[in-house]
Amino acid sequence: MFSFGGIKKLEGKMKRFLFATILSAIMTYGNTVFAGSFAIGTSGQGSATYGIGAALAKVGSEKTSDQYTVQPYGGTGKVVPLVNAGKADFGLANILEVTNAVYGKGPFKGRANENLRIVGVIYPFEVGFFVKKDNPAKTVNDIRGLRISSDYTSQKIIGVLTKAVLANAGVSMSEMEPVPTAGIISNADDFSAGRTDVGFFAVGAGKVNAVNAAVGGIRFLSINDDAESVARMQKVIPQTYVQKADPAAHKTGIEKPTNLMAYDYILYAGAHVSDKAVHDLVEAMVKNREDLAKNYASFGGFDPAKMSKNVNMPYHAGAEKYFKATGLWAQ
Repeated sequence: MFSFGGIKKLEGKMKRFLFATILSAIMTYGNTVFAGSFAIGTSGQGSATYGIGAALAKVGSEKTSDQYTVQPYGGTGKVVPLVNAGKADFGLANILEVTNAVYGKGPFKGRANENLRIVGVIYPFEVGFFVKKDNPAKTVNDIRGLRISSDYTSQKIIGVLTKAVLANAGVSMSEMEPVPTAGIISNADDFSAGRTDVGFFAVGAGKVNAVNAAVGGIRFLSINDDAESVARMQKVIPQTYVQKADPAAHKTGIEKPTNLMAYDYILYAGAHVSDKAVHDLVEAMVKNREDLAKNYASFGGFDPAKMSKNVNMPYHAGAEKYFKATGLWAQ
């Protein structure tokens, strides 16, 4: 017969065995049953980048075994070194900024971020200048002499983007009245407060709606699509092109077909993120396009067939694996 002490010892062994079994299951199946946790770095709330990140986080959390959160920073350039160092997992930025970051050019000169990997091209980003609805300016050619945000001390890339749009019209900053600002959000706030006459933002961003309400209506200004104007723009940023934005419910400030500067927006990850996590996120994006668009309307321009286009930067192995397995690899 078992003694009372023997029963106690057996119970103790069973408890230890049960604990070891549960721990082993957690370690073995952690990527499937128990979610991994990943942060997507974005610009501040109200920015287009934040809207994209929030939609990705929601779909990623609902459609994969992992959990995603949005972590806003003072600009996309702030996210790059964090992802490169493994302190954040995913980031979003325009193709120029990611290219500069990977190869150590521009603002990242001498600081190549070699641990960045491309997950995919999100969609063409449409950006431009806007004015109050009652402003007589019709195109960017008409804004000479007006007050405009400049410097962008915490987001230098925005200053480069505005320079490219001005170049399209043959206008230089010396012909404007510059008003120094910190970043894309403060630029919008300056416009709302009447400190500038011309604002700059991505079409479809939440902050644009707030500005529109604050000033009684805004209107985006068209740029030129002739070869000479496009060449001037591409001299500043080669990866840009002209895209026509049509009126839509989520495109505040687009009253009629309007030519805007466009460029590819990129989702990237750190090399430390597992192949499985990236594979699963890409799969969720491809299979849930409608959900992405419901959460952020601009995802209506997301095309999985263009997600793996050649951007002259290395793709994450998990993304490449998915694209090749599904016939979506475009390289």
